[in-house]
Amino acid sequence: MKQTQERLGPSQFYVSEGKWACSSTGVFMDNIIYASYKANNSFSYELDEIYRTARLAPTSLKYYGLCLRKGSYKVRLHFAEIMFSDDQTYSSLGKRIFDVSIQGNLIWKDFNIMEEAKGPGKGITKVHDAIVSGSTLEIHLYWSGKGTNASPGRGAYGPLISAISVTPNFEIDTGLSVGAIVGIVAASCVVLLC
Repeated sequence: MKQTQERLGPSQFYVSEGKWACSSTGVFMDNIIYASYKANNSFSYELDEIYRTARLAPTSLKYYGLCLRKGSYKVRLHFAEIMFSDDQTYSSLGKRIFDVSIQGNLIWKDFNIMEEAKGPGKGITKVHDAIVSGSTLEIHLYWSGKGTNASPGRGAYGPLISAISVTPNFEIDTGLSVGAIVGIVAASCVVLLC
């Protein structure tokens, strides 16, 4: 799922048409009026498009995959630190630390994007398998009070994520037999040749 372009705020819940929902909670301290819950590539880092923007929240970001089949899924979380630098300026003073839980289980405690990616402006993908036993997948990123909250500026702390992708770890049954699939492919090839 690419990040939704819907504007989220201090306490929002959004459900997309693509069977995803997300929520954000928290107010950036001393920056209620001008706080943005969407980050843009602040330093013109050369990044793949997927990492050029990110969703952030001061306290909590939750994503829900809805109406999923029971089974095992591969969850890929795409991160890049695009608000802080490492160039010995004021913007290099920031340190983003947050926790990541999937299906209610703490997966990464005190996660620091810049440390994991070995610097700012570098995309990194974290992968974890998750079991869906009902029909919902929950991914929760939350700030536990660590890291900076006012450097290099107010509204630059808390969890930040660029994108999420989820794929099943099982074969998806189309309901068609192998013979039917071969017949469809053969018919397609014949049509293409005519």
